[in-house]
Amino acid sequence: MRGILPALLTIASLAACHRDTPEELAQAGMERHRAREYAQAIELYRESLELHEDPAVRGSLARALAAYGNSSGSAAEYQRLLKAAPQNGALWLEYGLLLETGLEDLQGAEEALFNATQYPPKPPEASYRLGLVLMQRRRYEEAGACFEAAVNLAAPASSWLEDARQQQIQAFLLAKPR
Repeated sequence: MRGILPALLTIASLAACHRDTPEELAQAGMERHRAREYAQAIELYRESLELHEDPAVRGSLARALAAYGNSSGSAAEYQRLLKAAPQNGALWLEYGLLLETGLEDLQGAEEALFNATQYPPKPPEASYRLGLVLMQRRRYEEAGACFEAAVNLAAPASSWLEDARQQQIQAFLLAKPR
């Protein structure tokens, strides 16, 4: 009995002192995210960020918030990321897509997607998505130029490539004076 009580106390104190590391919390968040359990993923990402700021985890949080339907919360996280890395074209693309589809802010989406075309890695999809936004804003000539850039830069297997070609034709036709 004497040996059991101290051992139990030691185990209890170790369990009480054990804290998940930021990395473990982020990993658990990713697992919940992959399982589409967004509320749990969001909580785990936030716990991880409370212990240690990590742009990758904050990006995962932004994506989980968007998937959960909290577009404004996601936008706030993207703004935080972009404040720290204003020349990250991939972040601008993600933020632009959120503004376009989640918040239906075409003016903001245009600005974000334009930035995505200006900063590395300059994803070709940014030109395509910018063209789509400009089509919605009835700026057909500019949209056509964006689709042309997207088509010229795209990898042959890009899922959006054929649509970009079709949109380019449509923009050209709509831009012509009648």
